[in-house]
Amino acid sequence: MTKEQLALCITRAMYQDRQSLDSFNAYQSIKSYFLDLEMDDLIGIASQYGIRVQ
Repeated sequence: MTKEQLALCITRAMYQDRQSLDSFNAYQSIKSYFLDLEMDDLIGIASQYGIRVQ
């Protein structure tokens, strides 16, 4: 799984029930933030949302 794919999975998990424009803007900001993190940090965050990284 690439860093971009993992960031997308995490942001989807965080915002899966929200569908407003504000949520979309927050989604974009969080995704950008995640892309700035190291892969190990993303894996740690993903595990908190039940996302398994292979």
